[in-house]
Formats: sequence, structure tokens, C-alpha cells
Amino acid sequence: MMKKIVKAGWSAFPGIKGKMGLVILLFFTGVALFGTWVAPYPKNFIGFDSWLPPSFGHWLGTDSYGQDVLSQMIYGTRTSFWVGILAGLITTVIGVAVGIVAGYKGGWIEESLMRIVDLFLIIPTLALMIILASFLPSMGTMSTIVIIGSLSWLYMGRSIRSQTMSERQSGYVEAARMVGMKDWEIMFREILPNITPVILANLVLVTTQAVLAEAGLSFLGLGDPTNVSWGTILALANANNAVLFHAWWWILPPGLAIAFFCFGFILIGNGILEKYRANRGNAAL
Repeated sequence: MMKKIVKAGWSAFPGIKGKMGLVILLFFTGVALFGTWVAPYPKNFIGFDSWLPPSFGHWLGTDSYGQDVLSQMIYGTRTSFWVGILAGLITTVIGVAVGIVAGYKGGWIEESLMRIVDLFLIIPTLALMIILASFLPSMGTMSTIVIIGSLSWLYMGRSIRSQTMSERQSGYVEAARMVGMKDWEIMFREILPNITPVILANLVLVTTQAVLAEAGLSFLGLGDPTNVSWGTILALANANNAVLFHAWWWILPPGLAIAFFCFGFILIGNGILEKYRANRGNAAL
């Protein structure tokens, strides 16, 4: 029975791109959830010689502190994964709420919300994150998630607004108005389910942005200093001149992990959008 459910879910997943992205995401999910049991050494364990190249004892060598890089990478996956997922969800909730309300209500409500979006878009998002982080007494992982999530919804809000403006002219919306449904019911019970593929596509994109933002903040020394993430690994490698010591094993793994993680989400987003456009085209015919 379980085999049939898994097979059906796999078949329903959109396209080759979407399936490839899902495989990549499942790999990182497994590492994030079960990394504690598979990591060769405890987190931040210091007990080896410095700058050891990759070997059978240390598959990714050691850093300047004598820590096993592979173990740090595994523990860092959990932090980067949850920052991306949770910040992406916060971004999605805000972006969807603002976009649907602005797109459906129109008038002064739309103008007011879009002017707020335009105001924040003038200032680079990373600069705003740095400013907010500098005012916080401590920069823990939850603070990082909240800052990234609350400042990354602007483009998503615009995208959802445009899609909602298109949907509000549809026949099912007119029918809902005729039977006396309230505006919030039409927005969140009628329009929202019909733009779910667009929301999911935006969700996977903002998740990649959250991972990159966390890496950027950590690289600048504004991340959680007590935790390990791909960004903090890169920051420490840079601070300890890993390039001068030709310690590629300390630099490449976190960079490649960020790249593949984001690539997996982008593939999923492209697969969802392609299926959505194909369905819309078939419906138009």
C-alpha cells in the first residue's frame, strides 16, 4: 500500500525538472533530519591536526582549528535547511496576504500596499537585513529567520497581486459575489486555491533566497556565532585565509552545498510553473 502511495506521489510530481529537484531536496532533508547520527564527530569537536587534506580518516579534511570539515558540513546543513524553510514560509504568508488583498480589493488599499512595497524595494534587502541585525542585542538563529522572512516578501507580493487581479475577473469569482460571499471568503476560499501553483513556485524561490541571505549574513559576521551553518563555515574559511593555504576542501563543500540546495528548489519551482501553464493552456482550449 505504501509503495503504491509513493509511486502515485512520484508520478504526480511535475515533470523531469520537478522530480530532479525533489531528489536533491530529499537528500538535504535526510541530512538535516538524521545528520546527528551520521556525522563522524560531534559538532565543534576539536582534536585533530590543522589543515589536514582529505583522507580516509577525514573525507573533507580538517580546518585551521582541527575540526573535521565533513562533520561541520553535516551539522551546518540542518541550520541552513531550517532557516531556508521557515524564513520561506514567513515570506510566503506575508507575500500571499498582501498580494491577494491588494489584487482583489484594488483602489486605495492596493495603492497604499504597493507604495509600501515600492518604498522597501528602493533599499537593497541585504542592506536592510544588516541594519536590523546590527540593532539586535544578539543574533540567534530565530532572529535570522524572522529578519529574512519579514524582508523577503516584496517581489512575491507583487507576483501574487498580479495573479489575483487576473483571477478576480473569472466567472467563479462573479458567481461567488452573486451568492453573497464576503470578500475575505472569496479571496481565501475561492481565489487562493486557484493560485496555489503560483504560490508554491514562489515559495521555492524565496526559500533559495533565504538560504543565500543567511549565508551572506553569516559571511559578514552577522549570523548566529554559536551555531554552524554553510555561511559560517565559509566565513571562518575566509577569516582564516583558507585560500592562501590552498585548503579548497574547506571552501568548496559549503559553496557547492548552497548551490545544489538552491538548484533543487529552482528545479521544483520551474516544474510547478510548467505544469501550471500547461494546465491553463489546456483549460483555455
